[in-house]
Amino acid sequence: MPRTVQTVIARLFQEEELVAPLCHFSWHLIQRQHRPFLLLPTAPANPRVSLALYSAHRRRAKLWRAALPLMLDTPAAAVFHRIDLATDGRAPIIRFISEQTGLPAHLLPTPAIKFGARPNRVSRLVLLVCDLTDRPVKVVKLGLDAEGRATTDREANLLEKLPANTIGCIRLTGRLSTPTLSAFATDFFAGESPETDLGMELLFHAWINSGPLVPLASVGTWSELERQAAPAAPAEWQMLRPALVNCQIRTTLHHGDFAPWNIRAVNATHLEAFDWERGCLAGIPGWDWFHFVVQTSILARRNSVERVAAEIEELLESPRFQKYAEVTGIRPIAKPLVLAYLFHQRWFLKPRDGMSSLHELSGLLAARWGFLPPAVGGAEALVPAATAAGPRPGLWADARDQLKMAWAQLANVFWEPTLTAAVEVPILDQLRASWRVILFCAGWLMGAIVLQLDYTRHMLLLPVFAIPCLLAGWQISRGWGTVFATLSALAGPLVAVAREPTNWSVDVTCWNILMRFVILQMAVFLADRVHRSDDFFEELTAPSPRKANFRRHWAIFAFSFLWFAAIALGDIWTGPRVSFLPLYLFPAILITLFLNLGWGAFTALLGAFVASVDEYESHYDLSVIKVFAWNFPMRFLMLFVVILLLNRLRHGNVLFSSRGASRDAASNHEP
Repeated sequence: MPRTVQTVIARLFQEEELVAPLCHFSWHLIQRQHRPFLLLPTAPANPRVSLALYSAHRRRAKLWRAALPLMLDTPAAAVFHRIDLATDGRAPIIRFISEQTGLPAHLLPTPAIKFGARPNRVSRLVLLVCDLTDRPVKVVKLGLDAEGRATTDREANLLEKLPANTIGCIRLTGRLSTPTLSAFATDFFAGESPETDLGMELLFHAWINSGPLVPLASVGTWSELERQAAPAAPAEWQMLRPALVNCQIRTTLHHGDFAPWNIRAVNATHLEAFDWERGCLAGIPGWDWFHFVVQTSILARRNSVERVAAEIEELLESPRFQKYAEVTGIRPIAKPLVLAYLFHQRWFLKPRDGMSSLHELSGLLAARWGFLPPAVGGAEALVPAATAAGPRPGLWADARDQLKMAWAQLANVFWEPTLTAAVEVPILDQLRASWRVILFCAGWLMGAIVLQLDYTRHMLLLPVFAIPCLLAGWQISRGWGTVFATLSALAGPLVAVAREPTNWSVDVTCWNILMRFVILQMAVFLADRVHRSDDFFEELTAPSPRKANFRRHWAIFAFSFLWFAAIALGDIWTGPRVSFLPLYLFPAILITLFLNLGWGAFTALLGAFVASVDEYESHYDLSVIKVFAWNFPMRFLMLFVVILLLNRLRHGNVLFSSRGASRDAASNHEP
């Protein structure tokens, strides 16, 4: 492989006969998966700067990118093959780079070079050219064979037609065409690849073409889709096509591979997009935005298919996207348009990486949104992957798979959107807009403190303290809910210490504050996740007709029982002064997720009962019957509120959807 690279580089930079060498280039060859990946200049200051050519997004890649310059500055650089080249500056590419930088050939710094991603072929190169101060100034893209040249010319032709002074649209600074290569140059833009879609709505609005709405069927990418999807997946296509074919849209500039590694954020509102080789001037609106979310989630974050689907649904529900969809005319067809994008990826572009995830994602969303034929839709929720794919594994393997799935779904309960940026309202604006709500919540909290301080003894008022937390989170923001959850968590234990300072140690007080905060914040978090539904209260009280399947989830049920038993023993052993209430939630959460709300509520009832009986048997207060009669329902009420919110979230959120049947549907059409 180094010999092949040496040959390609020599053919690129040299004439057939070397005369009076004027400049010397020297690189370290960096390989990835046994293929040439980067040529980094050996000059001491260049390796760090040259890595601007490579955008790392996975955690391991980021570590490797950070460590590589350190290796190149030490004797460890000897592990990388070295490529040296002497040239006299007559090669067309040398003259082209010299014209772009304004430097004579003998002063040109060694350019960094990135190889194209085609396996076993060196058909396209990207060069990063610096000035004499090692500051990157130009990016040069080259095509070396027939296919690479055609792709390079197509991209250059598109860049020449992009509108000037438009955010995200880079401009050509020069072109080169010889019998052996095609190349073009653009300016280099400093900045990092974006982690979220913050500010992208400005770019996508700027890319909307003026003029009247046009039929979606008249757009070129739709023709590509029809040509490939109809024969590849006829049943799915016939379900999806009628929802789109007669729609009118406003076309936009289409990048075609709008992913973080092809974008630089100069600042929060200045984005520049590169690699327009799949682009067009009149494309389907929304597809680049979908592509950013899907490709980042699958390839960079390595998320599960359910989390990718959740990121998509968060995007569709965001006010920023809905405003864009209204302008482009796609708001009524946003969901089928997502599926059309996935179809285009699956059947036309067929990317080398992430193909199986695209098929599963398409099947999951098609089933969830009602675009699968009845024969392959309607999957039962939470089917283990092993069960959906074939026969059940052995006993211990089945238990391991169930517990692994339980951990994944437990993590999904606390999942947050990571790609769709939320626009936060400034704190002063929140105060001005919601001061009445804040004042009411503060007054309620003070009233609860006074009530516990003066009129109750050992009476649990946690649900009373939860009311301002939920109200503030509901009416203002989750941040304000967290503020009142923190104050409510502090209030109860500190009031108890104020009444009986000698009976409460610091460690028990801190533990109780933590436990109260956990359960209050869980209630605030879950309420915030589900309250955006327009028919929230109707859905909250709707029956959940899930039949408990103990046989399928026996390992999860056994684990939940053992967890519950351990917490109950710890609660009894430490006595009623130490709160364990939130810890009873976790077995109840698992039971709710994998069996149903009824069994989850029963588990919560047992937890409240155990804690209250422990309190009763310990003679925590002289009026133990009164304390038991009050605290038992209060504990159950607090636990049940969390379980009820969780069940609503589980019932309506794609994170807890099944892809068993949708996987089968997708595999039936696998190319």
